[in-house]
Amino acid sequence: MPTGRTTMGSRIGSLIGIASDTFFDYDTPKMVQIKSKKVGLINRVIQIGIIVYVVGYVLILERGYQERCVVQGSVTTKLKGVAYTNITEALDLRSSIDPEPYNRAWDLADYVIPPQQTNAFFVMTNMVITPAQTRSTCAEDPWIRTPNVRCESDDDCPKNIAVIAGNGVRTGRCVDQPYWPKPSGYRLNKTCEIYAWCPPEVDQLPRKKVAVLHEAENFTVLIKNGISFPLFNFFKRNILPTSDTTYLRGCNYHPSEDPLCPIFRLGEIAKGANVEFSDIAYKGGVITIDIQWNCNLDHDERYCLPKYRFFRADDGEAKIAKGMNFRFAKKFFLNGTEYRTLTKAHGILFQVKMTGEAGKFNVIPLILNVATGCALLSVATVMCDIVVLYLLKRRQYYKDCKYQSVVPTTTEQEGYEIPAIRTYSKADGNNAIFPIRRTSLETNAVTTDPIKSRNNLNS
Repeated sequence: MPTGRTTMGSRIGSLIGIASDTFFDYDTPKMVQIKSKKVGLINRVIQIGIIVYVVGYVLILERGYQERCVVQGSVTTKLKGVAYTNITEALDLRSSIDPEPYNRAWDLADYVIPPQQTNAFFVMTNMVITPAQTRSTCAEDPWIRTPNVRCESDDDCPKNIAVIAGNGVRTGRCVDQPYWPKPSGYRLNKTCEIYAWCPPEVDQLPRKKVAVLHEAENFTVLIKNGISFPLFNFFKRNILPTSDTTYLRGCNYHPSEDPLCPIFRLGEIAKGANVEFSDIAYKGGVITIDIQWNCNLDHDERYCLPKYRFFRADDGEAKIAKGMNFRFAKKFFLNGTEYRTLTKAHGILFQVKMTGEAGKFNVIPLILNVATGCALLSVATVMCDIVVLYLLKRRQYYKDCKYQSVVPTTTEQEGYEIPAIRTYSKADGNNAIFPIRRTSLETNAVTTDPIKSRNNLNS
């Protein structure tokens, strides 16, 4: 009986033989012509679809024959507009607000903060003004939603501990609140005393429904945009090349009547972003101005023109932390005492960006796209093979025709044995058996053995 070592050795030898045969196999394509209208129709439909895609979409619609370059450039802005506000008689004025700081004239030095930004500008439309603050001690704002702001005794106010989200640092005293009336539900109108800029800010917008500077809707901004496509040594501005010095004085952007004017009314920008200016002006927000440069430089450069698109970039329906705001202060000295006017500014941040690309004919992308399209034509062959070999009723006959193995023989002629091939005729439904063919490497003679062929197929 064979030993275990002998059995193991034979298995290893068998695996090595299989691996060797597989490694040294060579596959070559074989052409099989199938007379089937169904398969032929599928093949032609797929080929036509690929040709239409490559020629119609890639080459014509997407201009696949062009070399591309992304736009580069810079943006500067200049605003204009003045207004005068007087909210003393406003019906929606809050009773706790002193209207005097808001009754004033406004120009761009007042509402454009900061004066210059990179590819952006901010316009203040609403604000909370706290004038004449000095460094001192005062009672904390009772409406701050922080524990231990309201108090009944000094024990409720630990000394030198800052009020979280408040206006200052506790002094350790509990004092009467002189700025606001006692809220309902509280026995005492007292808060912790703080070291801070006093009096503290009353964080309430002066009007309940309307922005203080709602007239900013009619302010205008000049956007100067210079762009380039370095690959093509192309430069241009968004201001039309005209010698009329009065052009910019009389034009205003309109999407249909004057789409190339670089002067925009802020209300028109908000309208283009599908936003009511009065809504976004009250709490503030962010609007993006997208200058699109998509140019076909195979045509005359005068057709390379900008298009403007506007959209709101923040969540206008947010339930909490809605809009945009920040604080800034203007300080001054009076009789040797430092004062400041604190302003909490609500407004609209306009972000300006450039997008787009230019294209120009180049033979290299044309060749690459055409070659890619030719390679895609092989998809038709793959799809038809799937239909023929796996979906048709006579798929087994097609498999016999498509796949064929050539095995070396050990005869004296040192030829190669080609197994018989079974085919199926759709016309008469009969099987046809091709015999084994022996090809001699020395004489190229071909002999057949019909009996062996039929026996091989039946085995």
